[in-house]
Amino acid sequence: MKRWIIFACGLSVAAVWRPAAPVDPGLLQNLHMVQQRDTARAIAHQSQGLKLVGENKFAAALDQFRRSAAYDPNLVPTYINMAFCLDKLGRFEEAIAELQTAEKLDPTNVMIFINWGNSLINLKRYQDALEPLQKAVALESTNVLARLNLAAVYSNLNRPKDALTELEKAAEAAPQNPQIFFNWALLLSNTGDTTAALEKYKKVIELDPKNLSAYYNRAALFEKLGQLDNAVTEIQAAIKVFPDNVTLKEILQKLEAVQRMRQQPISMPPPALPPPPP
Repeated sequence: MKRWIIFACGLSVAAVWRPAAPVDPGLLQNLHMVQQRDTARAIAHQSQGLKLVGENKFAAALDQFRRSAAYDPNLVPTYINMAFCLDKLGRFEEAIAELQTAEKLDPTNVMIFINWGNSLINLKRYQDALEPLQKAVALESTNVLARLNLAAVYSNLNRPKDALTELEKAAEAAPQNPQIFFNWALLLSNTGDTTAALEKYKKVIELDPKNLSAYYNRAALFEKLGQLDNAVTEIQAAIKVFPDNVTLKEILQKLEAVQRMRQQPISMPPPALPPPPP
């Protein structure tokens, strides 16, 4: 039987980027150096940009956020949103530059450092990503997104104990978040602790019964352990949730075929004929 590959190798970076919310008009009274009409236009362009982000039109959204910055250069969400679009467009260095500008305006905004770390992760600059992500957790120790991304960085730096610590802290902050336990299972699987990984995937399914990857990865680990019956049971459970998934049905057929082969008694070959007489 062809060996399965676990569905997701390495810690996955959770949905890191989130466009900042439009500026609360109630905060505008604190912006003394900008005329009200300019700030109002800036917010209008931000709103249009966020709408375009929702439509995955990142280049057009970036243009709206740039217009927003032109009307009011002091709104931090504008730079976070520009960085978001640049990251989506694969322009990671430019994204970091926008976040550096945002940091000058508000060095206590945790999303600046989470997104900064994410762009560095996308550049595979894992060692550099540590600093902004550590700043993020220092600012907000219960921020799950920061903890998940920091765990991913530690995993890529081959520091599994540090990654585990971050996942444990994330679970303390959000014990009902399935992404935490999914990444935890991946970490355990990658470090060879298959039994513990199976338990974490089970937790994922309890929290998110429609997590197809968790079913698949549990089945793959059972198959790796030679526990074919459990692998079959896992795929059958997945099919109950996804009855129209053709791939799952094909996997089940292959597993059941191997299962039947293993259950058949092994027949001994007939004894060799004696040599012919001289």
